[in-house]
Amino acid sequence: MNNKTIANLMIGATISISSAASATVIDLTSWESDGVGSWSVQAGNDSVLQTTNGVPGVFFESGSNARDTQISGEITVNESGDDDFIGFVLGYQDNELRSSSSDYWLIDWKQSDQYWGPFGGTGLEGLALSHVVNGSVEASFWTHSNGINEIARGNNLGSTGWVDFTTYTFDIVHTASLIEVQVNGNVELSVSNADAGVTEFTDGAYGFYNFSQAQVEYAGLTSVVLPPTSPTSAPEPSTLAIFALGFAALFSRKIKKK
Repeated sequence: MNNKTIANLMIGATISISSAASATVIDLTSWESDGVGSWSVQAGNDSVLQTTNGVPGVFFESGSNARDTQISGEITVNESGDDDFIGFVLGYQDNELRSSSSDYWLIDWKQSDQYWGPFGGTGLEGLALSHVVNGSVEASFWTHSNGINEIARGNNLGSTGWVDFTTYTFDIVHTASLIEVQVNGNVELSVSNADAGVTEFTDGAYGFYNFSQAQVEYAGLTSVVLPPTSPTSAPEPSTLAIFALGFAALFSRKIKKK
């Protein structure tokens, strides 16, 4: 069994744990925004609508450390007049959005390719994970460059944009060793800290992200606390993987005896 197989078993175990655990409704009434955005918490306090078409903005729980958490919910763009970025931040700290010494993780999803002259390049259609280490240059968020370091693109949605007036479910796992994103039940991103080239994924808040896109609703939000994990330089066998290896060896011996 190779390391990739073992890693997949570990990821499956993580998702199984989070699915079996009790989900808590996320109360957004104490959350706040950084950057540009008009974030209106909706009835029930577990949904928020962002209505501004502007430069990057995030909505998050100030001062929280929410690593070892899975967040789930729905995302919908309720207009057809634009085609830009929606998404999430992980490991985020207060006032870090446009800092020259940022250290957080950006999951953004653009509807279509678009060249924007003032930003000096093309924003690419699709879903991506990036490490933000210098957010001081606004144009870098558009092109994923110069401090917005793209790490991976979605397995199925890496070059496919979101659709107007369409609701998508999302599940995002964030631990020290794993960032995993599911959209409509399909794993789009599954990146270890080793894959990303970092010692560990930073702790901090999770939050919602918009760039030049209005009328975005994040709804029905819940969270599940996960067992803490330790970052590794290479995947280590889980209990399930060790059991599988032992069973394979035993089966092989029986075949040889026959």
